[in-house]
Amino acid sequence: MIIALDPITANNETMRLQVNISTTLNITAEQARRKLTRYFMDEVSMFITPQSPLLVIVNENQIFWRFPLALVMGKQGLLGLVGQVDVSALSGEFILNVKLLEEIKTNAQRLVSHTSLPAIS
Repeated sequence: MIIALDPITANNETMRLQVNISTTLNITAEQARRKLTRYFMDEVSMFITPQSPLLVIVNENQIFWRFPLALVMGKQGLLGLVGQVDVSALSGEFILNVKLLEEIKTNAQRLVSHTSLPAIS
């Protein structure tokens, strides 16, 4: 069972969802976002920023904050999404491996290469 909930989305449709999972989230979405932001600023690029997360519930022991990652550059603003990273809502651990990190970097380079940057005067 996987459930993904967007905590911001609200609509007029009626939906009944009954899930009974009892657990304590040790990491809030904001704490996970700050931790992920710091990691990307220090280790990858200060231009990659996490966006609004989804709470993904696999079971009571696997609950993640899933963050889309955006490339944001100065006057150009948001250039696009470059990937996504899960952060455990229980431990704060990133679900991030070398392959995913390379994919994120490649996507960021592709977006930058298709963007005309202003000349420095």
